[in-house]
Amino acid sequence: MTEEKSITAIILAGGKSTRMKTEKGLVSFRGKMIVEHVIEALNKITHHIIIVTANPAYKQFGFPCFEDEMQNKGPLGGIYTGLVHSTAQKNLVVGCDMPLISVNVLSDLVNNSSDEDVLLTEHLGKAEPLCSVYDKNCIPHFKSLLEQNHLKITDALKGLTTRVTSFDKEEWFKGNEFTNINSIDELKKYDS
Repeated sequence: MTEEKSITAIILAGGKSTRMKTEKGLVSFRGKMIVEHVIEALNKITHHIIIVTANPAYKQFGFPCFEDEMQNKGPLGGIYTGLVHSTAQKNLVVGCDMPLISVNVLSDLVNNSSDEDVLLTEHLGKAEPLCSVYDKNCIPHFKSLLEQNHLKITDALKGLTTRVTSFDKEEWFKGNEFTNINSIDELKKYDS
């Protein structure tokens, strides 16, 4: 079992935000920026938070920010960068665009993480790799795939010890915790 203190949270904020047409993590949602909701939830789990981004605006939150080690490699490149810069063996990876993520989900993930390389979250049969726990042991495997331009995260998990977990049957699970806010329409839909 992972102790909450010994985990690093890696927020991925390197996307191109093409559908939002502006930096989605910095868009206002229910009175604060989307990424602030993510930070608030993570802060209840760990104070070791790093942000993978090339946008200097994220420095305002007071956490270390790192640009991708390998440019234009998508979310897998972001996860790899976060793992390289993390000081913890276990790392909770979360997208910057998930303002409804709950402390229950994050805490459960951290507490259920053990000796696997990846504790992969699943919701209604769909993998949620951008809200999962990754071990630093993944670094050489991910580096090799990135160098070969194999960027699909679900494919990258092949060859690693991966355990799948789901919260679908938990009483406290609402079902919207993994919602990504990627567009103005989605912002309007959930901003109530």
